[in-house]
Amino acid sequence: MKMGAKKMVVITMSSCPPKLRGDLTKWLIEIHTGVYVGQINAKVRDLLWVRICDNIRDGQATMVYSFANEQHLEFRTHNTAWRIRDFDGIKLAMRPKAPAQTSEALPKGFSSVSKRLMAGRRRRESADMEHGWIFLGIETDGLDFEKGKILEIAAIVANKKQIESSWSVLVRQNKALPSEIVEVSHLTKEVLDGGIELDIALRQLSDIVKGRTVVCFNKSYCIAFLEREFRRNSIEIPFGKVIDSLILARKRVRDINDYTLESLAEYFGISCVQHRAQPDCEILYKVFLKLNEI
Repeated sequence: MKMGAKKMVVITMSSCPPKLRGDLTKWLIEIHTGVYVGQINAKVRDLLWVRICDNIRDGQATMVYSFANEQHLEFRTHNTAWRIRDFDGIKLAMRPKAPAQTSEALPKGFSSVSKRLMAGRRRRESADMEHGWIFLGIETDGLDFEKGKILEIAAIVANKKQIESSWSVLVRQNKALPSEIVEVSHLTKEVLDGGIELDIALRQLSDIVKGRTVVCFNKSYCIAFLEREFRRNSIEIPFGKVIDSLILARKRVRDINDYTLESLAEYFGISCVQHRAQPDCEILYKVFLKLNEI
């Protein structure tokens, strides 16, 4: 079976568990503490990234690898304060801001402008809780970010009290799906033939997001897939603030064996239904509310 061309990959990590370090050194060379370099194919790279996100716990990880774009490279981050932003097809790394004061009483010495900015930030955070978020989910035909296809997209508009509206679309495909995907999702090419073209689905999603705060599960998978397709279809990426519930769960839930959405739902006593984009959004919404109670 053809595995694809090998490309340069650089991974940096902090607080890396010994078992994870052992997994990485099977494929990459550790040239400095927490810095791994090597040439691997896309499938191995994506599987290693999933392994990192699942096992690094409170540690931080960044991956940079060769990619067919203007810069000839792509980024992925996990648990880091740095944020990667797309600027007309060019990826920029945003330096993290200094920690903000969280107490209601502002320390002496702040200017009136600083006080207004801090008060505005608190009002926006409160507005998120009252006016809602966009809960986002996708179904794909695999984890390969270069070759994978989006099969289904769903979004739920909800606040802390209720789900206000929901939206989902199937995306047409030009070939049959892998058997393992059909088995899990019950999606087939025949079912997807009743869907719409991906560019139309992306424009609909962009209208729904409209700058709202997006909540997803595993940003390095969900948002990365979508941002790639927005770029390929020359559509402006609509995402602003994105909350990754996986990162939130790792910080707030300790007594659990793994951090899949299904495991978290079981942990909180939330029933799971068929593995599809819209039901997953509904589960994500319920899990997210539970995480915010901790």
